[in-house]
Amino acid sequence: MSYDLKPLIYFSAIVTYCFGCAVTTIADNNPLRPNHDSQVQTVVTRNLATLDLPFNLSHGGRFPSMDQSLALTAGFYTLSHSAIGHLWTQINWGRYDTLIEKTLTIISVTLFDLSTVALPLADAWLHEEWHRAVMNHRGISSFNDIYYLDLFAEMIAVSHVDDRDLVRLKQKYPAEQIRLSEAGIEGEQQLVLKLERDNFFSRKNAWHYFLYWLIKLNSLSYVVSGNSTEVDELTDEFNQKEGRNIEVRDFTGHDFTAWVYDLHRPQEAYQKRGIHPSGVGLDRYIKFSDLTSDERIFLRRQARLQWLNLLDPYLIGLKGGRIPTSTPLRFNLSLGHMLTSFGYTIDTHLFLQRGWANLFIVGHRYFNHQRHFSGLEIQLIDYPLNWSNNRLLVTSELGVWTQPKAQSFYTDRASLGGLFALKIYRLLSDRWAVFLGGKIKSVGWVAGDISLDQSLTANIGLAMTR
Repeated sequence: MSYDLKPLIYFSAIVTYCFGCAVTTIADNNPLRPNHDSQVQTVVTRNLATLDLPFNLSHGGRFPSMDQSLALTAGFYTLSHSAIGHLWTQINWGRYDTLIEKTLTIISVTLFDLSTVALPLADAWLHEEWHRAVMNHRGISSFNDIYYLDLFAEMIAVSHVDDRDLVRLKQKYPAEQIRLSEAGIEGEQQLVLKLERDNFFSRKNAWHYFLYWLIKLNSLSYVVSGNSTEVDELTDEFNQKEGRNIEVRDFTGHDFTAWVYDLHRPQEAYQKRGIHPSGVGLDRYIKFSDLTSDERIFLRRQARLQWLNLLDPYLIGLKGGRIPTSTPLRFNLSLGHMLTSFGYTIDTHLFLQRGWANLFIVGHRYFNHQRHFSGLEIQLIDYPLNWSNNRLLVTSELGVWTQPKAQSFYTDRASLGGLFALKIYRLLSDRWAVFLGGKIKSVGWVAGDISLDQSLTANIGLAMTR
């Protein structure tokens, strides 16, 4: 569920945007048109897995997967923002051409992002689809209320969920029940990272800055709001409004009161939530008053840690540094905080580009109730190869970590895990490619990977290049 925090989000984002993004972007001497380096390099700008296995064929067929919804939303914003920016470059504004182009682009993109946030393919849609993906993974049917196109709804629900399915999920897969509540914000944070990676490695200048602020401040505000009695008032209001109609109820209510509740009570039966105030069905929504003192303290800690997501140079238009060597090295660095199925992680994101080598490195510091754990993921992105007269781009990923055994919040025992992924693009032209990819992963939580168990996945799809 996404509560209506728009007034706070809009005010905070606009103020910060005016102070940071607008000033720095207008002052930037680089035009909004793409920067073409003297070294021509083909890179993937957008891709979509037309078939993501086994997800798309499981439980009678499920769509979209986490990867598919992320690709659709990233493509939606990249195409829209680029088109808006291109529109204003078609007019000759005379002496102040660059300044006027940038100013109009900033205003247009900001209005576009605000007016479309609750439409299909946009940010709120992605948030709800990642909740749905966790349920789809276990064959639980649901509906994304974004499709009702109610732009002024008090909240956006994932509805048409059966109580019995939620009981089964908590009983058989308690870690996935916890992950279910945080999956929406996880998807939004992965969207920001994907757009930043695309802009950095492909040298694109799509103006995403306001969207970054909107998503990060929205996430921060949503986590903060879980530590308020206002949650109880809103929950009572929704319970009364929904009445005896189980189908219209959201799957969880406030995401983060539910997340911290189940995180601390993994063995508690879902039925312990009690009967819905109407007398029909289970009482799914967790109030602030339902939380213990320890749970409230832990949730407040997560709210404070969310501020780490603002330690991101892209928020103020800084696209990274450059070390002048024989082959220049470009770099950027950001920090992040994410909720997980066992607690949370504090991440360091390092962007590196030198010659043909595009590297994205993430250092993880995982935390549960007892201790911390460590992990490292390295991606080599769009490395060019020629094989039997075929022009190829190769993206590979290697990850290794220690995480809490059985994804438990309370254990001090570590479990060693890792992943390896490979995706090969065959260029069909200067603009299009097809790809085939696969990933093997051990037990563990990985952002954007639907499975907490051992898994073997494959995908095939289309990509745009430049």
